[in-house]
Amino acid sequence: MSAVIQAPLAEADEKLTKPLVGLQEKPREVTHTIALVPPNYINSLWFDVRDHLAPAIDRSHGRWSMEYLYAAIANGQQHLWVAFDKDNQIDGVCTTEITHYPCKKMLALQYLGGTNFNMWVWDMLDRFNTWAADNGCAGIEGTARHGFWKWLEQDGFVRSYTVYEKEVSK
Repeated sequence: MSAVIQAPLAEADEKLTKPLVGLQEKPREVTHTIALVPPNYINSLWFDVRDHLAPAIDRSHGRWSMEYLYAAIANGQQHLWVAFDKDNQIDGVCTTEITHYPCKKMLALQYLGGTNFNMWVWDMLDRFNTWAADNGCAGIEGTARHGFWKWLEQDGFVRSYTVYEKEVSK
């Protein structure tokens, strides 16, 4: 039996609970297809993915806007990934970017959002690992809100450092 963190459902009369963060278990039922979207298809998918990305863009505190992210994907600087179910409903979206450092190349997870994370996040992380290796990356990195650690830790990520920020007084 797997352990999960429980949270009450939104409905007041609902007595059941559903897991927020499930354990990474194998084998698991594959319920979503993880696809890398070619940049020339961004126009046809943007309406379906932007709402998933909006909360992550908001957390960038003005570093990025939806317009700049769109341009970065369209010009190939960032890669757009989607997780869609058997009905072609997009439940998850992530952008990645290959970052070249002086001594190694890393796949950076930039923006991630969606619903039903437990249904697709493990398959997406597996796909990133394979794709990073195929593209000569030494590893995968990312910055995320603290809540994502519950998934990333299970996938073998190491918490390397904390990012601090402060706006300057004018």
